[in-house]
Amino acid sequence: METKELFTEKLIIGNKTYFFDIKQTVRKSLYITITESKMIADGFEHHKVMVFEENIVDFTTAFRNCLVKYKQLKNDQSIVKTN
Repeated sequence: METKELFTEKLIIGNKTYFFDIKQTVRKSLYITITESKMIADGFEHHKVMVFEENIVDFTTAFRNCLVKYKQLKNDQSIVKTN
């Protein structure tokens, strides 16, 4: 599948690099890829999530819900914090 890259956001945290890309297929469909790249002994290890156009709304809703819950749990004093 040939694609055209329309947007890239790069985030480096420690030994990992994250890429958030918006791409377009030859048929003009948009999709998002989220890639984690991590340096290992013999090169790089990559993990990729692809979210296609027809799933963007559901994916975004689920991710937003997760972030809201994360914030609630982070602020909840009843959760035992471990080091």
